[in-house]
Amino acid sequence: MKFKILVLAAMMGLGGSATAMAADLPDSPHIVTTGTATVDAVPDIARLNIEVNVSAKDAGSAKKQADQKVAQYMTFLQNNGVEKKDINAANLRTQPVYEYSKEGKAILKGYQAIRNVTVTVRNLNKLNDLLDGALKAGLNEIRSVSFEVDQPQAYQDKARQAAIENAIHQASKLAEGFHTKLGPVWSIRYQVSDARPMPVMRMMKASAAPEASVSDTYEQQKIQFDDRVEVVFGLDNGRAPAPAAH
Repeated sequence: MKFKILVLAAMMGLGGSATAMAADLPDSPHIVTTGTATVDAVPDIARLNIEVNVSAKDAGSAKKQADQKVAQYMTFLQNNGVEKKDINAANLRTQPVYEYSKEGKAILKGYQAIRNVTVTVRNLNKLNDLLDGALKAGLNEIRSVSFEVDQPQAYQDKARQAAIENAIHQASKLAEGFHTKLGPVWSIRYQVSDARPMPVMRMMKASAAPEASVSDTYEQQKIQFDDRVEVVFGLDNGRAPAPAAH
């Protein structure tokens, strides 16, 4: 895991400062700091969203064929180590299919049955095989493949703690630089940031670049967990000693 502390904007105010946190500022000397941090996480799960779309003369036949294809794929998934709790195939809808004549008259041609299957893949080495298995079972549309982490809260907690430590560090250094002492926390303003995926970039010499394998085409992503905290610290009335003049 890689921690990356972003640039922190810190501001020192003596007395009443005109800032975005003006309503929360004390009348006594204080420091306002904004601590920010980012934690990069490598995804450990993938979520597949796959669809089967079957057409038939009547709705019952369309549904039956869609159900058979989904059942075949579910058996394939379980034979490849995917637990039943990681498969959701309950979504089903049927709809009529019309063809329109030159005169604009709607002519019923049959029905479509559409089932959506979502799969949580915990062994990413099997991702390509599970996608191929879906197509072989007759599921004819892979809607999306997204990468995530199984325990996002753990990364968010680490980002928050890093942002807090960043705010404290900046406030302490500012107080030290102005030859005063950092006092207690006056107020905290906090808003959770969202995690966002970041593409992984690989660097290699063109002459040495091997031919990409099939598995390489499903490149994993990095996910960034950002956090930010604004803190107002009081300043101790007792001033720290100034450095000796040279």
